[in-house]
Amino acid sequence: MPRNWRGRAPLADLPADGFAAAEFIVRHLYRSLDLRGERYGAAAETEHAFDGDTWFWTDDNAKILELLSRPELWRRFPGEFGEILRFVRAMCRPPFIFRRASLPRLDPVTSEGGFERWRHSLMNIGCDLSRGIVSVGMRFHDDRRSDLYLTGNHIEFTYRGRRIRLPVEPAIDQVSAVLEGERLVLRHASELHFTARGQRRRLGRIAYTYEFRADAMAVEAEAVLDLAPGIEVEDVVLTLAHQHLDAYRDAAIVTDAQGPLFTVGRPTRRRIGLSGSAYYQLRQGRISGDAPAIHTCPRESGRLAGLEVTVRRPWVPHRIVARYEFAGRHNGARLVAAETKLLTAGGLYQRVEDYAGLLLEAAAGGQGAVLDYSIPYDYGSVINAFAKAYAVCAAGAAPVPPTLAAELRALCDAYLDTYFQYYVDEHEVRPDAIFSRELAFVTLAVVTMHRATGDPAYLARVKRLGEVLLDFELPIGRVGGEPVSAVLMRMHSPEAGPADCHAAVLLALVRAAPLLGDPRLPAAIDRGLADYAVRVFDSYQGHPYRFEAVATGMAYNRRRHHPLAAQWLAWRYRRKAQPAGADPIVWSYKAGLSLRLFAALRQSDDAAVRVVAARHRERIAACEAALRRLLAGVVTERGDGIEFRASPLSRETNSETQPWAMLGLLGHPYD
Repeated sequence: MPRNWRGRAPLADLPADGFAAAEFIVRHLYRSLDLRGERYGAAAETEHAFDGDTWFWTDDNAKILELLSRPELWRRFPGEFGEILRFVRAMCRPPFIFRRASLPRLDPVTSEGGFERWRHSLMNIGCDLSRGIVSVGMRFHDDRRSDLYLTGNHIEFTYRGRRIRLPVEPAIDQVSAVLEGERLVLRHASELHFTARGQRRRLGRIAYTYEFRADAMAVEAEAVLDLAPGIEVEDVVLTLAHQHLDAYRDAAIVTDAQGPLFTVGRPTRRRIGLSGSAYYQLRQGRISGDAPAIHTCPRESGRLAGLEVTVRRPWVPHRIVARYEFAGRHNGARLVAAETKLLTAGGLYQRVEDYAGLLLEAAAGGQGAVLDYSIPYDYGSVINAFAKAYAVCAAGAAPVPPTLAAELRALCDAYLDTYFQYYVDEHEVRPDAIFSRELAFVTLAVVTMHRATGDPAYLARVKRLGEVLLDFELPIGRVGGEPVSAVLMRMHSPEAGPADCHAAVLLALVRAAPLLGDPRLPAAIDRGLADYAVRVFDSYQGHPYRFEAVATGMAYNRRRHHPLAAQWLAWRYRRKAQPAGADPIVWSYKAGLSLRLFAALRQSDDAAVRVVAARHRERIAACEAALRRLLAGVVTERGDGIEFRASPLSRETNSETQPWAMLGLLGHPYD
């Protein structure tokens, strides 16, 4: 019998029920964690610590909830289902759903490129203190990076009627990086001199200190200027600066006092007044679910005068400098400017006052697991899990108290309200806010709620969601004289056709079609199915081997907007388009989503969808067989359980792959 690379024999047949897949989750992923003073059970991302991390993703636990809400699995694992539901609900603080929790850690990493580095529970931390650079960004286990630099500082003051500006970093003469237990302190100090009337004079000594804690997401930043005795200066300005902001494209600057003060566009340099603000936010301007942001509260808000903004390239901020003013005369004094900062990588950033409160909570730390205050980019999966669990409860198919159904419906409705308010209702003005895969699962949730309740309010929402789903279709050509379409991840993504978004959107259209009776939906499904094919590839992500895989076609997004004079961006993105022109399905979760779509086509009670399915039957059958072979090659027995590895090249499964692969084979009875 052929064996996989880990040395375990693959199953002869794919499982016909979900018991063994659920058993693996319960035995190998499920574990305890402390969160805000309470004990919870939840599924970790991986069985073995990945890069030293133990992360608990909210949306992945919601995907596991959907699998375990199948009545036969809920009855087999009622305790684990209840605990995972408790965890997901604990990560929900309306209108927010927090992205993940992590066991605390703060470890040194091998230095490279002149940088010292540390791994925080959820952040990358680095520094080159001799140049005054401290870098910080959210951590992920893929190549996403949004690290920014805390550097580029200066001091301003008036001496004998003359205004003087001194850069800080060139004068650095002392540095230290001290990790003691779960606390990291980075510090650089500079002796500052200036020339006046031909004489070199000593201004004083300034020190910048940045503090990180393993059990908190906040960053404490402080600038302390000790003025030399015997020299009198006036109207001093200390700065706390941000640089290396490429990830903050189209950045918006917002405060707790008023809406967006500035949106990055053309190259410029200007000052923005923030007098009276106790909080300011710098965020990526176009998207929501994975948009980076840095939130800041000054220790003394009365000192914060404003921001100095420099834009050198269109839409990309170069430097954002917070200015702290110390009016009047000073002689031998100690002046202090300090901030508390919080990073997020996705959020409901319009809710400024809420983020000011979350920042203070993050700074307190010490409550067990460390929270990522970002929102999930699979926000819809959480809503869908609540909907599926509600439908099972409402049908009397789950061993739960009667009150749970009402609680689940209230959760589902509240988060649908949030999603419509911040995503669907703003789609025309903020088209890139929506991630099509999450939109698809919101649609599946609303379809489930309508089927379970018959409430016409859900039907109205399905209709609106269907309109938005259709916006993500992009015609990409013809095959055999028939039109073919791909699905965009976001409205202005460089390319269309990622297989997970493609399958999820078509699945949502298939489920919505019988409720709406809109001929545009079967037509879009028809064009989308034409994009599937079994193709041969010569390499994947740098691995030079030949393989066959189901794939969706990838194409340049001709609808992408290029404002101002940047038409060169269109050329650049065409150059970056995938050479293969396709997204091969080698990841098990993508295979699961695609199989779920193909099964939904067969199950549809919409006559027009059945006609479409018949037109593509032969090709879809070939794709389905290839995807089942893929899953058969990555599934192995683990005692009483089975594990779906994330891909043929992967060592193990993860908390997204295991439920989505199994749901691809089984679906859900309350879809």
